[in-house]
Amino acid sequence: MTTEEQERIDAVTRYTRGEKPATICQEMKRSKKWLFKWVNRFKSGDEHWYKSHSRAPKKQARETSPSIEQAIVTIRKVLIEGTEQESKYLGVGADAIQYRMEKLGFLEGEIPSASTIKRIVKKHGLRVNKRERYKRVRSKKRYTLLKPTQINEVHQMDFVGPRFIKGYGAISSLHLIDVVSNQVRVRQFDSKSMDNVLNFLLKFWQEKPIPVHLQVDNGMYFVGDYHTPRSFSRFMRLCLYVGTELVFIAPRSPWMNGNIENFNNWFNDKFWLKEEFQNIKDMQLKSDSFETQFNDLNAWKKRDKGLQQIIPKRTLKCSVEINYNDLPLTDGKIHFIRRVHNDGEITILNEVFIIGEEYIGEYVWTTISLNNQRMMVYYRAQDEDVARMIKEIEYQLKEEIKPRRVDLYNN
Repeated sequence: MTTEEQERIDAVTRYTRGEKPATICQEMKRSKKWLFKWVNRFKSGDEHWYKSHSRAPKKQARETSPSIEQAIVTIRKVLIEGTEQESKYLGVGADAIQYRMEKLGFLEGEIPSASTIKRIVKKHGLRVNKRERYKRVRSKKRYTLLKPTQINEVHQMDFVGPRFIKGYGAISSLHLIDVVSNQVRVRQFDSKSMDNVLNFLLKFWQEKPIPVHLQVDNGMYFVGDYHTPRSFSRFMRLCLYVGTELVFIAPRSPWMNGNIENFNNWFNDKFWLKEEFQNIKDMQLKSDSFETQFNDLNAWKKRDKGLQQIIPKRTLKCSVEINYNDLPLTDGKIHFIRRVHNDGEITILNEVFIIGEEYIGEYVWTTISLNNQRMMVYYRAQDEDVARMIKEIEYQLKEEIKPRRVDLYNN
């Protein structure tokens, strides 16, 4: 018996006699992970539980045939060139190669794993320099109360631009993404106006379900008035009217909208920098193809995830007329993520609220409930699994709050 095997037996013996794991690990200078690995091996009933298992691979690697290897090389080169209409916006990664092989008729058993494809790409010198991934703050998402697991639970939306088409002028591209399914909607406009945002959403919600939450930044095309306290923009009113809860991320914190920011990078690299456009109509036509390829690729990536849709799925009736220039305030909720300033305050809709100096530098989640005319502030510390309400503030509004209409949606 080796010294290591005797050490494992001694550790498990001490554990079964009731000694504290922390004491055992400290004295034996081992981690708890190591201790419980051998405790679990002991509990398995294996007579030789204390012996090391062989680290040799249980399955012998299957050699890739020359024809499959050549197909991978060819597809990779085509994706790098980006001239094939069916695949020009897919990127060049292993998943894109697998996706194209399936579309080209290769059987499931013929398509190699991602690691094999990467090895073949490296072997043939077909690697490309990767763009630096979007950096996210190591916040562990304590700033948010949302943990979406279903399609249409949370959408994120953002404008990109303005960009300039030579000989035409400025354009801005409005992007929306479902954070669970990664399905997107893309549309270009001649300006970042609230009217364009409202038209975009009304058309989208007639085709696709209204999300539970729609998360955006603090751009004027969403917030509207930067001066009047408790001022609700037409965009906010529309979202309340159709029954989606807006979430405004903290100012100057694009990493909180990480999904849409990553897509914006993809849009820039795989579409804007690769194409030439004559005018906005030309760009819109090409972006339809870009959107289709991106959505098809991501549907293929998530085909085995078993994703579920939020029920009920609510889409707007095409016959319903909504005048977004004359919308009432409707019963609902709007949420704001805010960082507490050095004076212990936050700003919500052009109004300052005192939270407390003990929260300086921390993020809080604020919910305005229009029906109750209350504002609740939530905070989650590092050692807390659930956010707790730390403040409740009266939030009186001069307008009458109308109930939400129930005849807006398709059955």
